[in-house]
Amino acid sequence: MLKRKDRALQFGQFLALAASLLVAGQIGFTLYQGTPFCLNEGCKIVEKMTKVPPLVFNAVGLFFFQTIYWSLRAAKGERRRLPAFVPYLLLAALGVEAVLTSFQYLAAHTFCAYCLTILGFIVLLSCLLGLRQILAGALVAATVALAFASLDLYQPAVGRQAFTAGVFASRPGVTKYPEHYLFYASTCAHCEKVIASLQTNGRVTVHFNPIDRVNSIGLDNATINPAYAPELNKALLTSLGIKEIPVLMTKTPDGWNIRRGETAVLAALSLPDPTAAGAPRPGSLAPPAGQSLIPGLDSSDGCQVSSPNCTQSTFR
Repeated sequence: MLKRKDRALQFGQFLALAASLLVAGQIGFTLYQGTPFCLNEGCKIVEKMTKVPPLVFNAVGLFFFQTIYWSLRAAKGERRRLPAFVPYLLLAALGVEAVLTSFQYLAAHTFCAYCLTILGFIVLLSCLLGLRQILAGALVAATVALAFASLDLYQPAVGRQAFTAGVFASRPGVTKYPEHYLFYASTCAHCEKVIASLQTNGRVTVHFNPIDRVNSIGLDNATINPAYAPELNKALLTSLGIKEIPVLMTKTPDGWNIRRGETAVLAALSLPDPTAAGAPRPGSLAPPAGQSLIPGLDSSDGCQVSSPNCTQSTFR
């Protein structure tokens, strides 16, 4: 039994050292490239949705794993010589990772592969300390996750990020305001008609928020952001209960106008010049006569967000 414990602690040293090297490599890559090494698209999304710089996270992580490594090494394979703070330090780390993982699942709707790898190291290190540590860790992680899930953070976080990290391209127009955000899909024929209409309509400024991965927009003078996050755009529509595209969200001094469906979006983008006499004020929330703020759709005016492949589009 003692021999098995010795092997567990020795394996823990190896895990802590491997994790330290991984974090140190991430720090070095970040310092050299100016941005962290992302194993998947979720890493970039999560990075944009946190206020703490990645270098700070990784510096703390490196200190943590080094502390665990030297503590296990000082124990020399004997459980009784293990510093008393090590189990509590692992519990604290599990609590932090529970918050980060819950945030990724509930707010970002995507997972960071690098973060999950770090979580895996912490879980394995906790398991090596025995059943009591496993039960305590599970209780801490479950409590933190349930507490985080009870907070109403989903819509605000997704909403803010979808209008920044979710923008694939921006096409400036003659008038800077109001700002239009077009939510669309590359396989939606109705969305294609809306985008095609902008080729002859250079007055409005439009930001494009696709709900899937695209490579081009097909409009002159459009600025492309290849690092955008389409998952955030789809999550925002879902949080608002919108199931059809195209959707046009217009930012005005008085709030947001939301229009969905090809007909409503085309009508909004082709409104008369707001500086002209008798034209409606840009910030007005009142929709055109006979049109509700979020009009209903039928299959002839839009595509489903869950399955936007109405007809194959050329904007890909």
